Amino acid sequence: MNYRTFIALEPPKTVFLNLKEKLNTFKSTQGVNWVKEQNLHLTLLFLGDVDSTRINELSGILEQATEIAAPFNLSLQGLELFPYKEPRLVWATLLEQDDSLFQWHKSLLKEIRKAGFEPDIKPLKLHITLGRIKTKLPVSKEREILESKVDKDFFSYDTITLYRSILKPEGPVYQILDQYNLS
Repeated sequence: MNYRTFIALEPPKTVFLNLKEKLNTFKSTQGVNWVKEQNLHLTLLFLGDVDSTRINELSGILEQATEIAAPFNLSLQGLELFPYKEPRLVWATLLEQDDSLFQWHKSLLKEIRKAGFEPDIKPLKLHITLGRIKTKLPVSKEREILESKVDKDFFSYDTITLYRSILKPEGPVYQILDQYNLS
């Protein structure tokens, strides 16, 4: 059996609450499938379909990688519509205090590939998806989203999760396969 898997960085409580507030503010906006608050995360690597018998191997790689990593300091920068022309996503962009997350990500990617896994090759973009745009938004609503204020303080992101994504008609359900704390 295959599991649709990905590795994510969990937002700390203050950031989670800030993004939850944004979801509550905009959830009445028509034409957008808003993310369920419990699904807020920063995707580090999307692995796609992984044989369920290899999940323990993947967990072992993550355990080793997280043992040498310190928490990552990130700051919300604001809400963005992506891509610029004909946007399909509403997301919160993040800024890293240094390049430690990118360096760690590069090392993790190398180890995962060495083990024979084939993750998505898209470069790491520091964002947390809030919604998927299904129909063009009015310009006034786009402006309201883009001008929405966020807490720009740096916070420590210290939890990595290995998820299984189960696609359902009402939206994905994320099942935690393993979780790691950075110290």
